[in-house]
This record gives sequence, structure tokens and C-alpha cells, in this order.
Amino acid sequence: MSGEFSSVGETLKLVPHFKRKKQELLAFFGNVGTAFALINLQKEAILYKFLLMRISGGPRTEITHSNLDS
Repeated sequence: MSGEFSSVGETLKLVPHFKRKKQELLAFFGNVGTAFALINLQKEAILYKFLLMRISGGPRTEITHSNLDS
């Protein structure tokens, strides 16, 4: 990229809510990867928190209690 990044709000539009449907999982992960590629490194922690709110149920609990480095 040429130094231009997407805002957190614009980036979140790329990632739909994940509701535990297995057929949506790969698309969700792909969209999350794209979102992190578009965001400024200084905003990654904020993006992570907003993306976590797009996950419901057991997967959210597991991710919340995990020690994720990236």
C-alpha cells in the first residue's frame, strides 16, 4: 500500500457478524484478514475489540479468554 489506510469504521463494514454458522467461518476469517491488512498498525487493538463484538456465543468466550498475540 502507498501509506494510505482505511478507518476503523470503514474497515468494519467489510466484516459481517459471525453467528456460529460453519459455512460462514472461512469467509469471516478471510474478511478479518483483509480488515487487518487495511488498517494502520496503531489502530489494530481498536479494530480487534470491534471485531470481537461481531462474534457471538461460545467462540467469543473462547477468544476473549485466549492469549492472542495477533
